[in-house]
Amino acid sequence: MISDDRRMPLICPFRTDKMDGMEMGRWSVHDLSDFPVMGRWARDRAPFIAGLSLVSGALVWIGWAYRLPTAERRDALILPGFMVALAGVLIAAIPRLMALGRRPPTRPVDTLAALLAEAVEGQWRQAAIERRLVTPAPIPLRWSLSGLAVTGAVAVAVGAPAFPPLPQQARITEADLHAGGGRDELHHVYAGLASGRVIVVGAPGAGKSGTAILLLLDALAHRDRLDDTQRARVPVPVLLTVHGWDPNICSVRDWLRDQLTAIYPLFAHRGGRAEAAALVTARDKVTLILDGLDEMDTALRPAALQALSDAPFRVVVLTRSREMVQAASETWLTGAIAVHLHDVTAPDAADYLQRARTDPPPEGWADLLTRLGERPDGVLARGLSTPLTLTLLRDTYQAGDDIRELLDPTRYRTADAIERDLIARVLPAAYTPRPGRPAPRYTEAQARQTLSFIARKMGKDRDLAWWHIPRWAPTAPRVVATVLMFGLTGGFFFGRAGGLWFAVGLVVGGVVGLVGELRVGRTDEFWRSEPRRLRIANWRAAISRRTLRRALVSGLVVGLMGGLVMGLVLKLVSGLLGGLAAGLAGGLADVLTEPGTAPGLPVGPRQAWRNDRLSGLAVGLVFGLVIGPVLGGLAVGLVFGPVIGLVSGLVGAQTWRITLAWFQLQLARQVPAVRLIPFLEDARERDILRTVGAVYQFRHATLQDQLAAVPRPS
Repeated sequence: MISDDRRMPLICPFRTDKMDGMEMGRWSVHDLSDFPVMGRWARDRAPFIAGLSLVSGALVWIGWAYRLPTAERRDALILPGFMVALAGVLIAAIPRLMALGRRPPTRPVDTLAALLAEAVEGQWRQAAIERRLVTPAPIPLRWSLSGLAVTGAVAVAVGAPAFPPLPQQARITEADLHAGGGRDELHHVYAGLASGRVIVVGAPGAGKSGTAILLLLDALAHRDRLDDTQRARVPVPVLLTVHGWDPNICSVRDWLRDQLTAIYPLFAHRGGRAEAAALVTARDKVTLILDGLDEMDTALRPAALQALSDAPFRVVVLTRSREMVQAASETWLTGAIAVHLHDVTAPDAADYLQRARTDPPPEGWADLLTRLGERPDGVLARGLSTPLTLTLLRDTYQAGDDIRELLDPTRYRTADAIERDLIARVLPAAYTPRPGRPAPRYTEAQARQTLSFIARKMGKDRDLAWWHIPRWAPTAPRVVATVLMFGLTGGFFFGRAGGLWFAVGLVVGGVVGLVGELRVGRTDEFWRSEPRRLRIANWRAAISRRTLRRALVSGLVVGLMGGLVMGLVLKLVSGLLGGLAAGLAGGLADVLTEPGTAPGLPVGPRQAWRNDRLSGLAVGLVFGLVIGPVLGGLAVGLVFGPVIGLVSGLVGAQTWRITLAWFQLQLARQVPAVRLIPFLEDARERDILRTVGAVYQFRHATLQDQLAAVPRPS
């Protein structure tokens, strides 16, 4: 069959291939999707045809089954029911399965870079406006070359041939670095340093996050000023935090690719992951600005520096000085230079406060500015020498407040005293409604009561691990609730056989719930109490003798209890076999999970919460699928087993106990009626809390101490 230029033939023209010196003809048949007309017709109507065939077959089967005797009719109808359910899933997946063979078109990397630049600029321009980094003009930035032992020789950084200067930028020399500078000079270092590796260090509150945003906006502004040819040689800066990155199992390129895919909608399509990968691997298309290395787990920081050293793109890291020194004691960011952010001088502080003044200003505003000008080395000037304290002063003192209290020399003898009082004003400022901004989700009273309670319970500990919250409430009510939930689940499963079996289910479920609750209370190696997550690697190591031994022990214990209970109304042997199967299923299901908060894991608190709940549901589903058919028969077990397993998995997760404990605290009026994780995440977004791995911390230790000293409610 010969075709014209508009159609492709069903069978390709005859062609010859040589085989052992002989001419051998061969026909080849193409996939139907290669045909513009037939392929589209089959692809669009395949689900309808399959569904029509399935319904027709099911109707024929049902008609035949109803001719059978009543005793046999039910069993005959079970099979088509499962087939219909399974086929329904397959029919829904047919279009996606057919689309897997067609690779979507990939846009050029220059086009992707231009689209990414627009998205990044819009994202961080809005963030800069919200942080008041645009209007008024930001606090002047001053930096110099750091003397900390966190990098190698400066000559290595300026002499490395890794990255040429960006268009219209000169190569940075050692003299330029030693001269230091401000915001413009920092951008020159970013654009002209040969190694492409810059570390920005500073004390807490030195303005590192603001510096990262301003550097990103300066880099995008420089890129926009160039013509199309030069713009293609300028990378797009991407500002990210370290949350979700484990450098031991994920390279920096793969992590950056996944972050781009997850954050920016331009990659939210089939093939977007491949486009993000192409953008990351292409030379001089992206730059990674990594903020908050100090928020990464201590064990991961050296590995992160090593991974960043191998990155094929420019890298800027912003972190606290002390944490950087600790990480660099094991490994350095190869070829990097480190710059240190300076304190804000009294003239710069006075100039900024004058520009940031509200109308009308607080009482005593002019006296404050006068004091800064007259005593540039005084206590007030030292207390307002960081962007943190300046922004706290700007945001927490409103019209009607008297700012002259900060000028009292008897009340403020040190700069730390000024910082402490400004931090004490954080909660009122964070939870006070402001014009033009969404109303806070929680009132100041709710936030103060909740955070004060948490701070008191934390004591001297600086880490808030949400899975330790059950220690703050009595255990007995949670045991009763868990036993009742497991008992009702077991009663529902067995109750189909009559009232006596419902009682048996209550007893069996209650015993399982009691054992599970007491098991979680243990903290030794055999029984773990920390959150879990689905195992993602190293399955061979997971299925070990130790795992099988634990599964066998669990099976024997549960089997013995189940056999004794079920043996009262059934055979003891059947009860033992059913209990043994349940124990083995639970033990083997443990292979699916691993500790979700082990040192070095990159997940944040919210993700750890979700991982624990997901792992509990997965383990419960496996348990239900295994034990359901054993105890209830194949048909009933496959129908009710997954439901019972999911309920058991939800109750068996750590999140169940935390939820119950938090509800107990609310009933005792220790905390107001707020949801735990959403409240903590809201406090983090308001810069009251921060995250380090899977735990929360108060962003300012002074704030934690102040809240812990608040008297307990009656």
